[in-house]
Amino acid sequence: MDKYYRSVPQDVLALYEHFRQDHPFKQGEINGVKWEYILSGGPTSQPLLLLPGGLGTAESAWRIITRLDPAKYYLVCPGYPDQVGSMIGLSDGIAEILQQEGIQSVYLISGAYGSMLAQVFVHRYPGMVDKLVLTHAYPPVSSRVRTVEPTLRILKYAPMFMIRNILRNQMTGRLPANPPPELKLIAAQIRETLDTRLTRQGAMNTYLRMADFDKQDFTYTDLESWHGKALFILIEDDPTNTEDLRNTLLALYPGATLHIIRGSSQTATLEETSEYVKLMEAFFEGKLDFTTEISENAENLKN
Repeated sequence: MDKYYRSVPQDVLALYEHFRQDHPFKQGEINGVKWEYILSGGPTSQPLLLLPGGLGTAESAWRIITRLDPAKYYLVCPGYPDQVGSMIGLSDGIAEILQQEGIQSVYLISGAYGSMLAQVFVHRYPGMVDKLVLTHAYPPVSSRVRTVEPTLRILKYAPMFMIRNILRNQMTGRLPANPPPELKLIAAQIRETLDTRLTRQGAMNTYLRMADFDKQDFTYTDLESWHGKALFILIEDDPTNTEDLRNTLLALYPGATLHIIRGSSQTATLEETSEYVKLMEAFFEGKLDFTTEISENAENLKN
């Protein structure tokens, strides 16, 4: 572990190690597939489902988890099994975990890669989601399905050291050149996870799930009877998420609330995790109630 975290300040590393000790994995088997997930907090508290990003491990969500009040939430944070190659498969497995834990409905939060899974989950199990908070989210785009094919060919035949390098560069490429201490830890965590846990099947399924998301045929009427509420936290000048995509996204979730982060930093929610959690909790408590002109444009898409 030392070789991965030697550049991380000791106080930040100590927090992460303490987190690992306080949040051991719970294990279960669903349809022959082994799952690992973090389960913390009291079962009488509000159930909160936190879906991690593309690294696919529960502990990769540690920065958000450590900022949550354990007295408020009964947290479930799953890792993504290498064997599951679709967002639908992950959604069904997570629904089964919640049922096994006696959880009827949740607040669901996630971002980026996890936001794709979250959308599939809420469309498959709308009755299990009371409130939805997503960052760096966008709707399915069918034309993107083919874009993963060249990468899949590489992942199928390339040596594992090359595959690790590809994923490492993609996952750390969003971090600033001189990251603050916590982002240094994220970079170290990515390197450690890819070097010690990555399998060829897991790498390929990471991309196959993205393709599965873009194959989803969501419609504007799917969630018309959904009684939940949604908050989207998006970057103003995110080059990967155009205004048209935002409008389409919002139109899929009736009454969604939109919060725009001004500027163009794609790491904004990484760098301002505490502010993100404050926004999320204000939304949960009914203290955040605003929309923007973009959501009005989204409404026009339905007409």
